[in-house]
Amino acid sequence: MNEVIKMILVLTVICLVSALALTALNDGLQARIAQQEEFYVRGPAVREVFVDAPNDPVAQAFTVELDGVAWRIYPWIENGECQAVALEVAGKGGYGGDVRVITGIDLSASRILGARVTQHSETPGVGTRVAATTYMNKAYGGLAVDVGLTVALQSAGGEIEAVAGATRTSTAVADAVNRAVAFALAHRDEIPDWAREKVQ
Repeated sequence: MNEVIKMILVLTVICLVSALALTALNDGLQARIAQQEEFYVRGPAVREVFVDAPNDPVAQAFTVELDGVAWRIYPWIENGECQAVALEVAGKGGYGGDVRVITGIDLSASRILGARVTQHSETPGVGTRVAATTYMNKAYGGLAVDVGLTVALQSAGGEIEAVAGATRTSTAVADAVNRAVAFALAHRDEIPDWAREKVQ
């Protein structure tokens, strides 16, 4: 009986030490993971969406917290003023879960400059076709937006054509773009002030 109790105690201690070590390692790597995602995933997507930006929106990105949600904002700054923003937002309803999309919005012209999928778990060869640059440019590039208008698929009364066989993924992308547009337009007057305050 004593041997069994001793074995249980030893296994408990080993499991506890392992769990603490893995938690510490994970916490220590979070900043590094975020930095790598910024450099290899979000950064290139922002630069594709803001191909003609006169500044470096990735280097001048800033975060604003509203209602407990942190919004990472990539500003297009021209002549000292924030003309457009890019935001990464998760769209709901994808076949494999949320689909994260970077969307660039021209604040003065009220139009989408472009959108790029940055993260998804969709079916290769089917849902992944939604992430193709040609589809994203055709579906979202230059799309006029305004407060009260919803970016949605044609089947939901919007202007966006879904990719055949990937309706759920197309829906998630449209949802992400819609959320980004709604945020940018709702805060259109505040964003230039945030950029002036936060961008050095």
